[in-house]
Amino acid sequence: MASNLGQLYEQKIRDLLRTKKLLPLILESNLGGNDAGFIHKGVSYFVEVKNRIAPDFGQKGLVWEKSSKKWEWREQDVVSKLYDKFGAKKHIDKNFVPKRYSVEPLHKLTLADKKFDQKNFEKRGIALSNLNLLYKFYARKNCHYIQIENKGLYYLLQDIANLGVPRFVPELYLRLRAKTHHSSPTYAYSFFAVMTAKTPAMHQSTFDLEEKIGAFPPIA
Repeated sequence: MASNLGQLYEQKIRDLLRTKKLLPLILESNLGGNDAGFIHKGVSYFVEVKNRIAPDFGQKGLVWEKSSKKWEWREQDVVSKLYDKFGAKKHIDKNFVPKRYSVEPLHKLTLADKKFDQKNFEKRGIALSNLNLLYKFYARKNCHYIQIENKGLYYLLQDIANLGVPRFVPELYLRLRAKTHHSSPTYAYSFFAVMTAKTPAMHQSTFDLEEKIGAFPPIA
């Protein structure tokens, strides 16, 4: 339900920008990893869109290598390098051997095994004091703005369109979780690192694409 609400809010913002004839053509046919965007003085800019007050960012999968008894990223890329720079994997208990990768054959994995993995892998509230981890995550997609429902529009790494919107400075945390994909089979779950931004204490932006809590930004 949460993901559906998120998708609906993304569509709402795209429709709003389309109505104002500001939505870049590239977002009409292929989002290219970005939720929304606007055209300002003939240049296209991208916007991340979040409907939740404590949104997640940068989910990255982890696998346990039985031969080396070490955790590795499912894919090595810019995002995994950012997490490595922070030392995300150091927060996993080095003595934890996940049942998901040690029970054989896999179909014999039980619900108790799954709960064991979830309990021992789960970590919350690991403070990320350096917000560059989040800013660089979006900069790699050339995305420098974020719209938070009921909070407004902010910039991330740079206010490259010079709109005068405030910077996005939430409390940022790392979370480690074993996420269920399907209730059956029991082993249909995976391990992830993800950033969570807590925004309740943040000041509302003075600008808002919805114009609910602030003025529409000076997009020309």
